[in-house]
Amino acid sequence: MAGRRLGSIAAWSVRHAKAVLIACAVIAIAAALGATRLTTDAGTDTLVDSNTSSFKASERVRQLFGDDPVVILVRDDLNNLLQTSNLGRLLRLEGCLAANPPKKVKPLPGACTELAELHPVKLVTGPATFLNQAVIGIQDQFGAGYKDAQQNAQKAGQAAAERAFAQGATKSEAEQVGQAAASQVLQGFQTKLVRIAAQYGLDLKLPTLDNPNFISTVVFDNTKVGGVPKGKLSYLFPNSQSAQIIIRLRPGLSDSERNRALDLIREAVNDTTPRKACAVKGVPEPCFELTDGSYVVSGAPIVVQGLADVLQGALFTLFAAAILVMALTLLLVFRSRLRLLPLVLALGSAAVTFGALSLTGGRLTMASIAVAPVLIGLAVDYAIQLQARFDEEVEGGATGAAAAGQAAMRSAPVVGTACLATAAGFAVLQLSPTPMVRSFGLLLVFGIGVAFVLAMTAGFAALSFRSSRSAASGAGASGRGRARRAPGRLASRAPVRLTALRERAGRSLASSGRGALAVSIANPGRVLVAAIALAVCGWVAGTQTKTVSDIRELVPRDLPAVRDLDELQAATGSSGELDVLVQAPDLTDPALIEWMSRFKQRVLEANGFGGKDPACSQAELCPGPALTDFLTSPERGVTRDRVRALIAALPAYDLRGVITTNPKTGEPGNTANIAFGIRTQSLEAQQDLIDRVRGAIDPPGLGDPPPPGVEVTLAGLPVLASESATDISDSRYWLTLAGLLAVALVLLAVYRSWARALVPLVPIVLATGWSALVLVAMDIPINPMSAALGALVIAISTEFSVILAARYHEERGGGRSIGEALRRAYERTGAAVAASGVTAIAGFAALTASDIRMLRDFGVITVVDLGVALLGVMLVLPAALVWAERSARA
Repeated sequence: MAGRRLGSIAAWSVRHAKAVLIACAVIAIAAALGATRLTTDAGTDTLVDSNTSSFKASERVRQLFGDDPVVILVRDDLNNLLQTSNLGRLLRLEGCLAANPPKKVKPLPGACTELAELHPVKLVTGPATFLNQAVIGIQDQFGAGYKDAQQNAQKAGQAAAERAFAQGATKSEAEQVGQAAASQVLQGFQTKLVRIAAQYGLDLKLPTLDNPNFISTVVFDNTKVGGVPKGKLSYLFPNSQSAQIIIRLRPGLSDSERNRALDLIREAVNDTTPRKACAVKGVPEPCFELTDGSYVVSGAPIVVQGLADVLQGALFTLFAAAILVMALTLLLVFRSRLRLLPLVLALGSAAVTFGALSLTGGRLTMASIAVAPVLIGLAVDYAIQLQARFDEEVEGGATGAAAAGQAAMRSAPVVGTACLATAAGFAVLQLSPTPMVRSFGLLLVFGIGVAFVLAMTAGFAALSFRSSRSAASGAGASGRGRARRAPGRLASRAPVRLTALRERAGRSLASSGRGALAVSIANPGRVLVAAIALAVCGWVAGTQTKTVSDIRELVPRDLPAVRDLDELQAATGSSGELDVLVQAPDLTDPALIEWMSRFKQRVLEANGFGGKDPACSQAELCPGPALTDFLTSPERGVTRDRVRALIAALPAYDLRGVITTNPKTGEPGNTANIAFGIRTQSLEAQQDLIDRVRGAIDPPGLGDPPPPGVEVTLAGLPVLASESATDISDSRYWLTLAGLLAVALVLLAVYRSWARALVPLVPIVLATGWSALVLVAMDIPINPMSAALGALVIAISTEFSVILAARYHEERGGGRSIGEALRRAYERTGAAVAASGVTAIAGFAALTASDIRMLRDFGVITVVDLGVALLGVMLVLPAALVWAERSARA
C-alpha cells in the first residue's frame, strides 16, 4: 500500500516535472536567502538547561551585576603605573569605557562617543576608579567629620557655659568655660585626624590622586618589601607588575550590540590619536597611552567572540571544500547520468532546513552548524538509492512516469523506512541534558524529512528529463545495435581516462566484494565471532579514550583572542571569573557576614591562595571583590549597625559589584556576590575545582553551613561550561543505547518481525565498538564537538544496513537462493550504498585539513565512524543475514 502511494507521488512529480522543479527551486532559493539572516548564538542557554540551578543563578548574576567580565590587563610596574600622569590616563580610560565622563564634559571623540551613545557597560572596576573613589570617600568623611566636630564642639561649649552660669559663674567666666569645652572636642577630632593622616601618609592634607604616600598606603602591603599589593586587592592589582580593569556589559544586549561594544572597547584601548582634550603643556597627546606600560584586552566575552568568528568562518570554508570533494567523488564513483543531482538535492535540503530555522526565529549554534555536513551526507545517500533504482527501471525499458513510479514503489518504502529509523536515532537526542545537542537532533530530524521529500519529487522530476533524452537517443541508435549495460550503469560522458580509471577501480572493488561475500556465506559464524570480539575490545578500550576540553588546545594557537587569554593568565594567574551568589533575607546579619568571610577564606586556602605569601600565580583560585573585603577582620565578630554603617558610607559605585541595593533609599537588598578569579584549564579539572568550591559551602565534619534561610549557588560561565561538558560525557553511552532502542522499535513497527528488525542492527551495534577501537589505535581524543557522535554511527549504519537488508529480502522473495540473493543485492543496491558512503566520507575528510583541532578531530572521527559503518554493512551484514536465516531453519 505504502509503495503504491509513494509510486503515485513519484509518477505525479514526473508528469508535472517542470512545475515541480520550478516550485522546489523557488522554495530552496528563498530558504537559502532566509538562512543568510541567521545569527550565531553562543549564549549560555545553549550549554545548560535553563531549569538548572546553576543556569538560573548565572542569569541572576548577569541581571544584577552584569555579564561575564571583559578584562583589560595593564602591564607595567605598579610604582610607575601609580604615578600621577599614568593614573590620570587610566582614569580617563575607565571613564570612557564606563561612558561616564565628568559632568558637562563631552565624551572624547571616536570610540568613547559611540560607547556613550550605545551605553553597553553596566559596571567598570579599575585601579584608577577604585583609588579615585577612595579619595572621594575619605574627603567626604573628612568634610562630614569636621562639620560634625564643629557642631558637637558648639553644643558642648553651650552646655558647659550654661552649667557654669547656673553654678554662679559670671557671664564672662561661663563663656571661657564654654570655649574650653568646645576646644577640647575639636582637639579630640584633631587627634583622630592625625592618626588617620599618619595611617595614609597625608600630613593632615586631604587625600588626592597626586599624593604618592596615600596611593602607596592604599595599594601596597606595608608588612612586605618590594611593592607587593594587598591580597584583598588582587582582583585590581594581581602582582607588582600588572593591574586589571574589569568591565561588565549590560544584560539584554543583542549579539550585534555586544559585538559592537567589544569592538569599541578594543578601539578605545588601542587609540593612540593625539587629542587636544588630553594636551600636556598645550601639546596634544594620546589620552590613554601609558608612559611605559601596555594594555591587553581579554576575558570570556572576547574569547567567545573570537572563537565564534574563526570557527564559523573556518567551518563554512571547509564546508564549501567538502561539497567540492563530494562532487568530485560522485563523478568518480557514482555510475549514473546526472551524477551531481544527489548533491544538488542535498544542498536544497540543507537550504530548506536552515531557512525554516530562520523562519521560526532559531539561531545558529556550533552544533546546528555541524548539522549541515551530516544532513548533506544523508540526503546524498537517499537520492543515490532512488536514482540507482530509477536507472534499473530505465535499463528494463521503462521511461518517464512509469520508470519513476516503479522505482519509487520498489525502493521508496525501503528508503523511507531507513529515514524513519535514522530520524528515530536522532530524535533520541531530545533526551540529552544539553540544549545545543537537543537542537542538533531536532534539526536533523526535520532535515531528513525534507531530504526524502525532495528526492521523491524534484529528484524523479529531474531524472525524467534525462530518461526522455536517453530514450530518444536510443531509438536513433537502434539500427547500429546496443551494447548491453549493467544495471544502473548508463553511458558516461566523462573523459576516456576518467572512465577507464573508474572502471578499473570498480572491478577491483567488485572483486574484493565478491570475495568478502563468499567468506560471509561460507562461514557466517566465524565472521560474526571475529566481529564481536573486535567490538568488545573497542568498547573496553573506548573507556580509556582521552578527552580534550581545554579550549586553548582545540583552536589555532595563533588565534589573537587565545594568545591574549594566555598572556592574561600568565600575568595575573587567572583569566575568568567564578561567581558565588548569596541570597539572604538580611545581608547585614552578622552571622551571614562572618560565614561569608570564613567561606571565602577556606575556599582560597584550599585552592592554593594561602600561607604566608599567597600569590595568584601559584593558586587555582584568586580573590575577587566581596562585601566582606570592606570590613576589618569580619570573621572576628561584627554588628548589624557596623555593617549598615559601612554600606551607608561606601560609594554606590563600589557596592554595585558586590551587593544589590535599593536605588532610591540605598538600603541593602537581598543578594550578594562573592567573586573568584579562575584559571583556564581542561573542563574536567575545572569541574573538580567547582565541586571543591561547592563542597566548601557546607563542608562535611566542619559544621559551618550558611545561616538559616540563606541560599548559596555557584554561577558563571566556567560553571556552565563544565556542567555542559559533564552532561555530554555522562550521556554519551546511554544516548547511544537509547538510539539503538529507538531504531529497533521503528524497524519492528515497520516489519512486524523481530528478525527483520534486529538483524540490520548487528553491524550498527558492532560499529560503535570498532570505531572506538580505531580511535584508540590512532590516539585521537574526543572533544565537546565530537563526543556525541555515537548518534552519527547509528544513523549512517541504519541507512546502509536497512537498505541492503531490504534488498536481500526482496531478492529472496523472488525465489533466489541465499548466495544469489546476497550477490544480486550487493551488485545492485550495494554499489549505490558504497557510492553514497564513499561520497560522505570524502566530504568529511575535507575537514581533516583544518588547522583548528576541534574541526580536524571532528572530521577524523566522523571519517572513522562512517568508514567503519560502511565496512560493517558490507562485511558483517551478509554474515548476520545468512546466520539468522540458517538459525531460523534449524
